Formats: sequence, C-alpha cells, structure tokens
Amino acid sequence: MIDEKILFDDEDSPVPTLKISPTDIIQKEFSVRFRGYDINQVDNFLEELAKELNQVLEENTHLQEAAHALQQELTAYREKEKKLYDALAAAKQIGGDMQENARNEASLIISGARLDAEKVIAEVRQQCAALQQEISGMVQKRAQFETSLRSLLETYLGMLGGERRKAGE
Repeated sequence: MIDEKILFDDEDSPVPTLKISPTDIIQKEFSVRFRGYDINQVDNFLEELAKELNQVLEENTHLQEAAHALQQELTAYREKEKKLYDALAAAKQIGGDMQENARNEASLIISGARLDAEKVIAEVRQQCAALQQEISGMVQKRAQFETSLRSLLETYLGMLGGERRKAGE
C-alpha cells in the first residue's frame, strides 16, 4: 500500500494535489533486469492504474464542485435564516412599540376626556349657581311684589271702607 503522505503535496491544504498524475504513470519506464517482471504486464497494469486514477480524479473534481455548490447553498440559507431572524426581531420590536404607543394614546385620550368632563361639570355647576341666584332673586321680587300688592290692596280696601262709611252717614 502506498503511503498517502507521499502522494499529496500538503496535508493541510483543503484540496490535496497528487504528486503522481495518470500521465506520469503511463510514461514511467523501468530498467530491465534479468529475471524481471514481464514488461507487457507491467505496462498494462500501469495503463489500468492510470485509467483508475484518472476516474478517481474526475470523481474527486465532481465531488469537490458539488461540495462547493452545497457550501454556497448552505451559506445562502444561513443568510436567509439570519434575515428571517432579524425580520422577526424587528417585527417583535415594532409590535411592542405599537402596543406602547396605543397605551400612551389611550392614556392621552382618557386624560383629555377627563379634562373635558371636568370642564363640562364646572360649567354645569356655574349654570346651576347662576340659576339658583336667579331663582332667589325672583323669589325676593315675588315676595316684594306680594307685599306691595297687599299694601296696595289694603290701601284700596281702606279707601273703599272709608267711602262706605261716608256713604252710610
């Protein structure tokens, strides 16, 4: 088994790169020694290995592209989620502000209505006091009128009584 550290340039890089490419495998030449491996078998194996490595690299590229696309989609969803949370927080704040404004407005309306009612009550009390004074004045005038009328009637009765006496004599 080939050690992975040999195949990759840098373990810490997000996308590892191979030090050996499929072309390197195909172009690799080995020296021939007595009683060595069959050259055709080695070449066939290297070609097969190069094809497999090429397929793995293509699949890796597709997977990296898919991972990148998913990462972008995830980032977009996270941004949408943050916007939704921000909108929700703003809606809660606006709702709270609206309730507070409604309470304040209701309080102002009630205070205004109380002031108006107090003014109306004060005016009615003044009108009642004025009417009571007017009634008292009328009662006094009536009493004076009655007194004056009695006096006048008594005077006329006295005059009539004096004339009857004169007529009777």
